[in-house]
Amino acid sequence: MADPKYADLPGIAYDQVDVYETTDLPESQQFEVYSEDETDSIERLHISATEAFNKFKSKNLVGAGVDFSDRISRKPRTGYNSVFVEWELRGENEKETLLQKYHRLQCEIQELIAEANKLKEMAKDDEQSESAGQVISKVEQINKQLDNLKLEEHFGSDLVTALVDPQGTRLKQLVSQIEQFKDTGAIDDEDKPKDQSSKGEVGELNVLKYQMRYLPEKARFQEVARLSHLEQRLGRLENVIGINDDKLARLAQTIKSQGVMESVQQLSAKASLLDISQLDAVERRLAALVHTMDTIAEKRAATLQDTEREQKISEIYKVVNKTQAASEILPQIVSRMLTLSNVHAQAAQFAKSLTQLEELQSRISDGLDSNKSLLKGVQESFAENLEIIKNNIIALDERVKKLRK
Repeated sequence: MADPKYADLPGIAYDQVDVYETTDLPESQQFEVYSEDETDSIERLHISATEAFNKFKSKNLVGAGVDFSDRISRKPRTGYNSVFVEWELRGENEKETLLQKYHRLQCEIQELIAEANKLKEMAKDDEQSESAGQVISKVEQINKQLDNLKLEEHFGSDLVTALVDPQGTRLKQLVSQIEQFKDTGAIDDEDKPKDQSSKGEVGELNVLKYQMRYLPEKARFQEVARLSHLEQRLGRLENVIGINDDKLARLAQTIKSQGVMESVQQLSAKASLLDISQLDAVERRLAALVHTMDTIAEKRAATLQDTEREQKISEIYKVVNKTQAASEILPQIVSRMLTLSNVHAQAAQFAKSLTQLEELQSRISDGLDSNKSLLKGVQESFAENLEIIKNNIIALDERVKKLRK
């Protein structure tokens, strides 16, 4: 039931539909429109999800030997190596295979043809167009020679696969041999031979033989090679670090406090500063710094400073160095003193009242001393008067006695 105090308010139309002034949607249905700045400095890429999916649809990744730990070891760490369908150039410190070289030449020839056609279109003179046409004809002849090789037709798809992925090919061959061994082992009783000689042959066929050869001289040679490689690495470290005790002590202290990985990461971060882009920025900053230093030196040479002024500046600098440690806690002390200002004011008022009380107490003590002296005089006078009264009474008694007689 509605509150009766709002029943008879003016301006309310009870026979009409309620109308709200706002035209905004609820907060859950409001969408803010963000305006984006249009500038040529930002390159906007239009990527189609369908084209990207179709491009990587038939790609595979081999997870064997993948390591992203960025650890330091003799063997370099490798990431994913894409195989099948897509052909890539060889990586760093890797030997280029026959098919990689073949596809690299194809890609370079196609790029050369495209650049020559572009140069031919942009050529203004007839001589430039003729030279571009000659280059295109020679490149097309080289491309025809490369196409005439037909590696897959001459070598076969098996050999091409073996060249692309030798480990996978060996694994497939081993799996196929095991499957053949399983098939030959599952022989029915009807197909068993009757004579003993045939049984011996079947027994030999049903055996999968592995031969392992160990060459101690080769193992010893590999161990010596590893030791020599380790000695070479230690020699390079000694050449870089040196045999100075100070450097070795500094290195040992750094490794003890941070560890080898942290130290190497710091060294790699410092070495990354030696990049060409970083060096250009450092060179610009150094040039600006040298220019600033030159201007400062010129100003200093132009204006001879007084020795007394330099002495005062040095003294001020020493004072600033001494108070630098206290300057860090100075804002906290100031804020604390501001918060304690009321307490200090009350303490000052209390001290003032206490001094007034001390003055009043001293006055009261002086009054008491004076009152004591007055009281003592009164007591002495009272005792003297009492003695006189006693003597008078005694004399009066004697006179009365005499009169009675």
